[in-house]
Amino acid sequence: MAALQGILKFGKSAEMRSVAVYTISNFASKGISFLLLFYFAHELTETDFGLLNLFSNGILFLMPFVSMGVLQSVNTEYFKKDKKEFSHFFSTTLVMPMILTLFAMGIFFMFRQQLQQRYSFPAIFVVMIPLITLFNFLNEHLINMVRNSGDPVKYLFINIGRLLAEITLAVFFVGAMELGWMGRVTGIFISYFMIALYAFFYFKEQGFFINSFKRKYLYDELLFSIPIIVMQVGVFFMGSSAGYFIEYFTHDMAQVGIFSIAATFGSVIIVLCTAMLQYSYPKVYSLLAEKNIDYAAIRWHLLFYAGIMLLGTGIVIIATPLAYKMLLKESYHAGLSYYFFICIGYFFWSISYFLYAFMLYRKEKRKLLMASSLSVLISVLSHSLLVKQWGPYGAAVSMCVVYLVVLLITIFFVRKPLSQLFSNNLYKTES
Repeated sequence: MAALQGILKFGKSAEMRSVAVYTISNFASKGISFLLLFYFAHELTETDFGLLNLFSNGILFLMPFVSMGVLQSVNTEYFKKDKKEFSHFFSTTLVMPMILTLFAMGIFFMFRQQLQQRYSFPAIFVVMIPLITLFNFLNEHLINMVRNSGDPVKYLFINIGRLLAEITLAVFFVGAMELGWMGRVTGIFISYFMIALYAFFYFKEQGFFINSFKRKYLYDELLFSIPIIVMQVGVFFMGSSAGYFIEYFTHDMAQVGIFSIAATFGSVIIVLCTAMLQYSYPKVYSLLAEKNIDYAAIRWHLLFYAGIMLLGTGIVIIATPLAYKMLLKESYHAGLSYYFFICIGYFFWSISYFLYAFMLYRKEKRKLLMASSLSVLISVLSHSLLVKQWGPYGAAVSMCVVYLVVLLITIFFVRKPLSQLFSNNLYKTES
C-alpha cells in the first residue's frame, strides 16, 4: 500500500513531469526517424542501408577515442566541484577531443585503401566519420549539460530541432537531389554541424569556458580515459560491430542492411533506456554525492527504471512484426526470424548501463577496465563463432548471449552497492 501511494505521489510530481519530457523528447525524435525509415527503405537499396550501417557504426567505434571519457567524467564532476573549479575542468578537458579528431583523420587517411578494399568505404568517409564523431561528441556534451542543469524543456527543443534539421535535409538530398546514401550522410553532417555551433554558444553563455587550463586535469583524464575507452569499445563490439562481422563472413552488404533494419526496431529499447537514464543518472549521482547516502531512494530509482524497461521491451517485441508487415518491403522480412534476440539483448544491456553508474561515479578505473575488457573479449569470440556459423541470425543470438553475460559480470563488480541497496541498513555515511 505504501509503495502504491509512493508511485501515485511520484506520478503527480515535478519529477514525473521531467521523466515525461525526457521520454517524449527521445521517443519523438526516434518516432520521426522511424516514420522516415520506411521512406528511406523505398528510396534506398538494401546495399545503401548496409553502407550506412557501416558508416554510423564507424562513428560509434571512433567516439570513445575522440571523447576520451570526457562525457562520463564531466557528468560526475558537475555534481562534485564548485562552478569556478568546474569551469577550469570543463575548458581543459574540451581540448582533448579536438586534437584527437585531427589525429583520427590522419589514421583514416593512412588506412584509406585498406578500408576501401575490405569494406567498400568511399574516400569521403575519411573526413566525414571523424568530423561527425566530433560533432556528435559536442551534441552529447550539450544535452548532458542541459540535463544536469535541470532544464528538460531545452533538452526537448535541442533534440527535436537537430533531428528535424537532419531529416529535412536528408529528404531533400535523397528525394529531390537523388543522391542516394550520400544524401543521408550529408543531412547528418549539416545538422550535427549546426548543433555543434550552438553547443559552443551555450557553453560560453553558461560560463563553462575559462581562459586557463590545468595540467592536472589533463593527466587525471588521460588515466580515467583508458577504462572509459575500453568500455565504449566494449559497447561497440557487443552490438554495433555485428554489421562488420556479417559483412566479413558473408560478403553480402544487403544482409548487413536487412540486419540493420531489425536492429533499428530493437533500438527503440535503447531509446527508452537513454530517455530514462537522462533522468535517473543525475538523480543517482546527486544521491551518491550526499554525505548520508539514501540507498532506499537509489533502490526505488533502479526498480522503477527496470520495470519501465521490461514493459517497453515487451511492447517492442509484440509490435515489431506488425510494423514489418505493414510498412516494409518483403525483402526485409528475413529480420523477423531473429529481431527478438536483439530486443532481449538490449534489455539486458539497459540494466547493465544503469548499474554502471556506481563504477562511473566513483571512477573505479580497475573495475571498469576489467569489465569492459571482458565484454570486448566475449563479444569478439561469440560474434566470430556464431556469425560464421549462422550469418545474421547468429549475430542476433550472439548479441543476446553477450549482453546477458555482460549483465552478470556487471552485477559481480557492483555487488557491494547492490547489497547495500537491498539490505536493512539503507543509509550510509561517506567517509
